[in-house]
This record gives sequence, C-alpha cells and structure tokens, in this order.
Amino acid sequence: MIELMVAIGVAGIVFLATALVLVFGQKSLNRGWQQANLQRDASYAMLKVKQLTRSGNRAEIDEDGQGVKIYHNTGWVRFWFVPAHKDLRYQLEGEQEHTLLDGVVDAATFEVDSTTHKTVTVGFELEDGGCETRLSSTTFMRNYIGT
Repeated sequence: MIELMVAIGVAGIVFLATALVLVFGQKSLNRGWQQANLQRDASYAMLKVKQLTRSGNRAEIDEDGQGVKIYHNTGWVRFWFVPAHKDLRYQLEGEQEHTLLDGVVDAATFEVDSTTHKTVTVGFELEDGGCETRLSSTTFMRNYIGT
C-alpha cells in the first residue's frame, strides 16, 4: 500500500512537470510567432514606404512633424503617424486613406534632407503584446544625384 502511494505521488510529480514544460513551451512558441508577425508587418510597411518614396521626385515633412508627403509626377502620397490610435497611415492623392500598421506603432519618425528634399529617413518602433521591434531606413529618390 505504501509503495502504491509513493508510485502515485511520483507519477503526479512527473505529470505536473510534463504539463508545466508543455504550457511554457506553448507560451514561448506563441511569443515567437507574435514576434515574427510583428517583424513581418513592420518589414512590409517599410517596403511600402520605400517603394513609394523611391519613385518620388521631392519630399516634405508635414506641418505637425508626424508625417511626410512624397511628390510624384502623377500626384503625391502621404505617410503619417496617428499616436492616439498607434497607427501608421498613408494616402495617395485623390484616394481614401489606408492603414498600413494598425494599433502597434509606438513611435514613427520622418526626416527629409532639407537641402535636396530627395532623401527620406523613416523609423518605426512597434510593440504588440510585449514583443517589440524597430526599423529604420533611408531612401534616395529615383531622381537623386548625390553631391
């Protein structure tokens, strides 16, 4: 009888340890996927900004400093950060605005070379459920001629 009680106690400890390993492993896996998804979304947003910036002719910072407007031969595109919603948005001239990153942007910075207006630097800080990522990129416009 004592041996049976000891065996049940040991089996219970082994079962509990196995359950804890599985629970913590699943949490770690979920966090890894969440981090990967956040980085994927940030990379896509940066790619979109770079593509539309690279095809521009001239750039200017918005009056409020929260965005940038890129001028093209056919119109303009504007990217801006909405701190209250933690969104990054963009709009093509004559079209509706679109949300590029929704509810995960902690900060976004936009800088334009004040001399040529043909170099744009963009930075994002994203956070979602404890996962964080940062991206920064400088893009030269297609008509840029370096000095």
